[in-house]
Amino acid sequence: MTSFRGRFFKIFVAGAILLAGAQPAAFGQTGARISVADDPSQKEGSPTLVLVELSDFQCPYCGQAAREMLPQVHEKFVRTGKVELIFVDLPLDMHPQAFKAAEAAACAGDQKKFWEMHHHLFANQRDLAPEKLPIYAQEVGLDVDAFQKCLASGQHGAEIRQDMKEAQDLRITGTPAYLIGRRIAGGDEVEILQTIRGLPPYSYLETRLNELLAPGASPK
Repeated sequence: MTSFRGRFFKIFVAGAILLAGAQPAAFGQTGARISVADDPSQKEGSPTLVLVELSDFQCPYCGQAAREMLPQVHEKFVRTGKVELIFVDLPLDMHPQAFKAAEAAACAGDQKKFWEMHHHLFANQRDLAPEKLPIYAQEVGLDVDAFQKCLASGQHGAEIRQDMKEAQDLRITGTPAYLIGRRIAGGDEVEILQTIRGLPPYSYLETRLNELLAPGASPK
């Protein structure tokens, strides 16, 4: 029979877990691969390591990562040529505006402004109503007529669904998630070394990246 104190402790622990939010956990996944052929990336030179961001524009923790953690990753690892950052769409069913936002970012990518739209959508992620997307397109300097034509056509829908399938094949069903790996020579696939599920503190991700950048490093 469970005592009142025991029940209270279980309730307290459950509440603490909920309040803590998306807790990161790293898993070795040697041999697993993901295709990144059509996915936008940022890099300088030819980095040896890849960080794949699986994200949803309406996900609060993804927004927090985009605003707070990833700029630090970009400053220390991407700008310095150590890491390539790749974005993979994973709009969740629970977020009804996420898929159209993903299409909007892809349409911005057609005008070579994916990352500008990426940042702008996350900065405004509480207001991603379809009628706002052309306004955001104008604010990041897009040809709005071309943007609206692209968005109405749904021409990027198939590649977004392919991203979703790739994530599903890796048993990733929540956002954010981060894959650390290496590009396979001569192709558009990344061999995954570690998977981080949830929003990690920057220091946690920094440690994982530095470990894998060290000479002779192997996945853990």
